[in-house]
Formats: sequence, structure tokens, C-alpha cells
Amino acid sequence: MTRFEGRWFTTYGPMDLTQEGNVVRGTYVYRGVPCSLQGTVSANRLDFEYQDSEHGFGWFEQIRPGKFAGRWKADAMGHWMDWVGHRGFDGVWESSFGRLRLTQQADRIVGFYEGAGPSTIEGTMEGGRFVFRYQEPNIGGEGWFELTGEGEAFAGEWKPDGGMAFGPWNGTRAKAMSGLTWVLVLEAHWQRSLNENEYSYGRMVEQVFSRIPGIAVRHRFFDDEASLQRWCRELLYFPEPAVVMIASHGTPEGLNVQGRTIDTKKVVDSLRHAENLKLLHFSACLVMKEDQTGDFLKRIQGKAPFPISGYTTAVDWGASAVLEFQYLDMMLSKGLTPEQAAEQLPRILKYAGDEAPPGSPYNPAGFRFVSPHGDGSTLAPSPLPELAPDDLSSLDRIFC
Repeated sequence: MTRFEGRWFTTYGPMDLTQEGNVVRGTYVYRGVPCSLQGTVSANRLDFEYQDSEHGFGWFEQIRPGKFAGRWKADAMGHWMDWVGHRGFDGVWESSFGRLRLTQQADRIVGFYEGAGPSTIEGTMEGGRFVFRYQEPNIGGEGWFELTGEGEAFAGEWKPDGGMAFGPWNGTRAKAMSGLTWVLVLEAHWQRSLNENEYSYGRMVEQVFSRIPGIAVRHRFFDDEASLQRWCRELLYFPEPAVVMIASHGTPEGLNVQGRTIDTKKVVDSLRHAENLKLLHFSACLVMKEDQTGDFLKRIQGKAPFPISGYTTAVDWGASAVLEFQYLDMMLSKGLTPEQAAEQLPRILKYAGDEAPPGSPYNPAGFRFVSPHGDGSTLAPSPLPELAPDDLSSLDRIFC
């Protein structure tokens, strides 16, 4: 049976749990106020009820010894919210050499940081210490960390190979801001000459979704594979959940930028360890095009590590803009999961799928959604409540 006891650092404050058999009880501190939680464990799942200023219920699933992920809902609330927790060395840290993400599997720990460039760290627990090797682009070495401050910080030392003396490497836990979700729009430059009008998809997303409390939009441009991967790598060090939208011209082989193609597999690989990623959406034509079911997964050479969506057609820009704003709003405003939003989309906007209604001014968009670790794509509606679409005006630019 999975053990949930111990100190966790969670979306809603530090949490201390005890476990007797399959019964778990504990407290967490949210905005300085102690709150209670109790429930039962079955396999790797804890189903619980909580009491703070209101009563509610939820569940946690232990993904690994150092992390749980789950959802909660107040009795009076209409939708579910995410709740994530870390313990031990697991999680994101502010350290002497920038942000550091560590993943703890029993006694083995691996992680990433930027340092002088993309860098890795790996080791084991030995006598209460994390003893590790690190590797930066041009040098490697060894070191150790030890937890302090009831798990909210670490102190340690490092030494390069061939070096004589150790130097300090300290860190404090980067705590997720409760209720915050990032929307990261990575956009290629559309203009190819001075004659073209200024245009930015990301700025539209900022304007539309800045109205929603708890949503932080970040918009960045990329010109090539290196700049795109740079922005993607930063996402590894966000403790809060994030949705990534990549906007560019597209082909079945990948993103088309400045006359060059960026392989979708490289995009997915650059985000593969971003555990906070709720959705990767390709706002680009044809990226999900398949001659046979499963072709997209073959192109990325494996199962999707997180939900991925996009289009199989050269979709009209106005059609895709309305579709994507509706898609995002269901997740960011209405509390649906990406899977639920993808299932609702062809119900609300009929042209989102492979057939458009008779007389539609828009051709079918061929929207596709690939579940994490799934072996195919889905558009099949589920028996969810119908949602009224936002009244968004169509735009007259062709996206591709």
C-alpha cells in the first residue's frame, strides 16, 4: 500500500500527514490558517475530504515517492482544481546556480538546471545526504545536498573534476503560487517584409485571458530551433501548471520558421521533463496530419508525455482563432481538463472536427487531441454538459 505520511509542500501550503493502515489524517496551512484533511488509501490513491473556510473533497495519486498530483472541489464549487505536492528533494528549487528541478524516485534523484547552459545532476541518498554528479556543457563534477529548515531548503557543496576545494551550493524551495496557471505563447514572426501589417497572435491571447484571475500570460517570439528550445527549457523550472501554445506556419513534418522546418519530436523532447505542463497545443497548420492513425505519434517517436493538440488541415486563421479561444476558455475559465475541453470542442464548434455543417463558411479544421501516454487521437464527444460558446468575432487572415 502506498504511504502518504510525512511533510509535503503543496499547491495550498505545507501539509503534514499521518497514516495508520489505509487511514490518513493531517493538516495543511493555507494563507496562514490551519486546515484539516482526512481520507483513505486504496492502491496509490488517497480519497479525502477537507475542511478550511469551507468543506470539500478530492483525491491524490502518488506518482512517485516524492510527488503526488490530484484534484479537489468545494461542496459549493462547480469545477475541479489541481492540487500537487512534493516531499524530500523532489520539486523546483531556487539555488546558487539558478533554478533547479529535482525528481526523487526512492533513493535515486535526477534533475536539471541551466548553469552555464543545459545541465544535469544525478545521484543517490546516502546517510541522509543527496550525493551527486553534475554535468554542465563544458565541465562536470561532484557534490552533496542536505535538507534543512524542515525540508524548505538545502545546504551543500560542489567541486569540479580535478578541483581541490569545494564551494557552497545552497537552495530554497520554489513554492507554487496557489491558483496560478501560466499560459505561454511561443510565436514565430509572421512578417516577411516591411509591406506586411503588424500582427501578433500572442498579444490577442494576452488581451482575452488577462481578464481571468489566476491566469498569467507570457508571450515570446522565436526565430529558429535554438530560440524555441530555450523558451521551452525554461518551463522546466516553473512550479505552477502551464499551458503552452506554439504559433507558426506548419507542415506535416513540423513547424516552418524562416524557411526551415523544426521537427515536432525536438519540440516535444525539449518539454518532456516539464511535469507542470498541462497541454502543448500546436497553433499551426497540418502538424497533426496523418495518413494512418498513429502517424503523429510515430513522428515524435513514442507516446505523448503530456496532452498534445493541433490540426490536420491548412486551417483558416479566423476559424482557428475562434476555436482556440473557446478551447482555452473551457480550461482556464470553466475548469475543464484538456481532455474534457477537447471532447467538448466539436460539440460547440461543429467545424472543429473532420466535417463542417452544411453551408459553413469554414472548412473542417481537423482538430486532434492526443492523450498523454496514449496510442491515438480522439474527437469522440463524451456525455459532458453543453457549454455556450463565447461570442468571438471571426478574423479574416489565413493562418498558414
